[in-house]
Amino acid sequence: MTDQALSGKICLVTGARGGLGKAIATKLIEAGASVVVCDISDERLQEVTAELSPKGPFKAIKTDITNQEAVASLFQEIVGEFGRLDILINNAGIMDKFDPVGDLEVELWNRVMAVNLTAPFILSKLAVRNMLEQPNPNGQIVNIISVAGKAGWASGAAYTSSKHGLVGLTKNTAAFYGSKGIRCNALMMGGMNTNIGDNMKSNMNMEGYQKLHDILGSIKVPTCEVEDAANLCVTLVSGKGMGIVNGACLAADNGWTSIVG
Repeated sequence: MTDQALSGKICLVTGARGGLGKAIATKLIEAGASVVVCDISDERLQEVTAELSPKGPFKAIKTDITNQEAVASLFQEIVGEFGRLDILINNAGIMDKFDPVGDLEVELWNRVMAVNLTAPFILSKLAVRNMLEQPNPNGQIVNIISVAGKAGWASGAAYTSSKHGLVGLTKNTAAFYGSKGIRCNALMMGGMNTNIGDNMKSNMNMEGYQKLHDILGSIKVPTCEVEDAANLCVTLVSGKGMGIVNGACLAADNGWTSIVG
C-alpha cells in the first residue's frame, strides 16, 4: 500500500501476534500509522516485533487485556511514548468449545467473556477518555466481531453471547460519542484460516461443531482471506467517505449470514 492515509496516526491493535491482528497491524503501518500491539506472551511479541518493526514505527507491549491495571499501564506507556491514541482495534478473542448452555462450564464462560467482551470494554473506556482529551477529538474504535454476533449457530453459547454483547458495545459507543468526534464500528467476520481456536480444540462439543459444519457445507460459502479482511479494516478507518460511517456492523463473510442469518 503506497497511500499514506494514516500518516501520523497512533493505532493500538490487540491480539496481533498472528492471523488477522498481525495482518491489520501490517496494513496500518503500510498506511503510515505508528502501531502498537499487545499480547500476553513474550515469545509471540518477540516474533511479531522481529517481523513488523522493520516496516515502520512499531511497538509491542506485553499486556493481559483482562486485567484493568495492566490495561491502564498499557495506555500510560502508549501516551508516554506517542502522546495519544487515535485508533483502537479490538481484535483479540478466544473461542469456546461449541458448548450449548446446558453443557457449558462456568469457568469457560467467564474466560471467554473476559477476553471477548470485558477486555474491549476496558480498552474502549480508556481509549475514549484519551481521545476526548485531545484538542479536536478525531478517534476511532473498530471491534472485530464475527458472524456469531448475529447468528446463533456459528459457535457455542459463550462465544456467541460475547460477540452479541460486543455488537451492543459498538452501537452504544457510537451513539454516545459520535457527536464528540469518536466513531465506533464493527466488522462481523466470516470464517478465516487463523489460529484463534487452536487452544480450544481439545474436548470440543462435536454436536455444536457439527451444526456449524453442516450449515456451511450446505451453503458452500468460501472462507475469507485474512489479507482482504485486513485491507477492509484499514479502509474503514481511513477510506474516502468513511467519515460518515458510525455504529455500523459490517458483514464481511462472503454472504454467510445473508443466506442463513
